[in-house]
Amino acid sequence: MPPRRFNGPQLMRARRAVDVSRRELAAAVGAKSQAIVGDWEAERTFPAGEKLPAIARGVRADIDVLFPREGACDLADLRCDAGYAQFAAAEALQISKYSLSRAERGARRLNEEWIAPLAALYGVDEDELLAAQRRSFGEEVPAPTPAALPPLTQALRALVGDRFPDGAPSPETIAAGVNSEAGTEVVRGDQVEALLRGISAERVFGGARVARAVAITGMAGYFGVSVLRLDDDPERRVLDDLRYLASRYDVDLAARSGEGGVTPEMISLLSGLLSPGRANLSEA
Repeated sequence: MPPRRFNGPQLMRARRAVDVSRRELAAAVGAKSQAIVGDWEAERTFPAGEKLPAIARGVRADIDVLFPREGACDLADLRCDAGYAQFAAAEALQISKYSLSRAERGARRLNEEWIAPLAALYGVDEDELLAAQRRSFGEEVPAPTPAALPPLTQALRALVGDRFPDGAPSPETIAAGVNSEAGTEVVRGDQVEALLRGISAERVFGGARVARAVAITGMAGYFGVSVLRLDDDPERRVLDDLRYLASRYDVDLAARSGEGGVTPEMISLLSGLLSPGRANLSEA
């Protein structure tokens, strides 16, 4: 199976975005010297596959965002994604490294009694482990049916297609354009790629609502569309904006009587803001 793609400069940008030093990242992955992180970022050397989960955690990034993989996992991929070197996985399972190596190389299948404990060790179900074993032996295993694409992915793909009918630029180029429009770095190339691949904004931005909102605002500016077209939760954004207006103009947003609905004061405020010529909120 294809290994995860490693991009040193993207790792450096992700590390700097969360203010993690090379020394701190080296410690998080069990490396003795920060020099190894510098070598990774300059792509003079590359980390072992089983190190990638710890690296992603060290910079508070989703592994599928920072180090994407195209294609389904085989046994070695499952082991690496669980963060185990081959000898460590064999030791945890109390089997020989040679036996595990032969299974990963497609030479001899795992013993039946190893399936359940190995699946538990890797954090997958037994069917997923058996499918990965079949791939290690060169068998064609149908990929799981993909889930519906998130609304943000659908909107971004449509905007990219409209803006670049002759062929989409690289995610790094799109990210550079968004950051130029925003005047600061609000999104990385690996994050743009992940969004276009169908990974949810929640995962791409690690649950950080502010980072997600700022990035979506920057992308909306780059593509020249309303923020609401790209927000994967437009209702929440509108409600947050209404709460801000209510606070700014010192009016209640919702009725307190238990009947629900918007207060007459808020309706009056919105009507005034929507009147012709009321483009500047400071005039209200």
